[in-house]
Amino acid sequence: MADTLVQRVLAPHLATTTGPAELPLVIHVVVPDAVLLGDEDGSGEVEGYGPVPGDLLREWIASHAEQGVADWVTRLYQSKTGELVAMEKGGRYFNGKLAEFLRLRDRRCRTKWCGAPIRHLDHIEDHATGGPTSAANGQATCEECNYNKQALGWTAQPRPGPVHTVETTTPTGHRYVSRAPTD
Repeated sequence: MADTLVQRVLAPHLATTTGPAELPLVIHVVVPDAVLLGDEDGSGEVEGYGPVPGDLLREWIASHAEQGVADWVTRLYQSKTGELVAMEKGGRYFNGKLAEFLRLRDRRCRTKWCGAPIRHLDHIEDHATGGPTSAANGQATCEECNYNKQALGWTAQPRPGPVHTVETTTPTGHRYVSRAPTD
């Protein structure tokens, strides 16, 4: 209900006098094109939910198309190892398509063994020390892990690898490596 209130205040032109407001609904689905087109069996990933069988996704998309529901397809290309390709941007904050990309790539908090829902988009190398606002230097984290990483003695670096990789070092010197999911 709070989201509806904010939408009606910020975009009153979407409200109608004869019915409820036409509020946009965004559901991110990452699915290989071969699964989407029915050429292969498999599944897709619905952001905030998890894996969904390909046949159910195809049925859902076709049903909405028949009902005239507006949809948009953003193509994200993967390397042979399953890594989503990177995007660059020049701002300080992860927003727009870059924010969507990070959430879709990481799916859960990237801190090793955490896996909590995403609450923050974080610069791996801190922006204040010159870390760029880019997909290569960005990661999705939960609130607690992001705040912990900002404490004294914590460092993190992007590392080369076949998939997006982050190495985090704790104040005790322990090193942990996390990789973006590829399935």
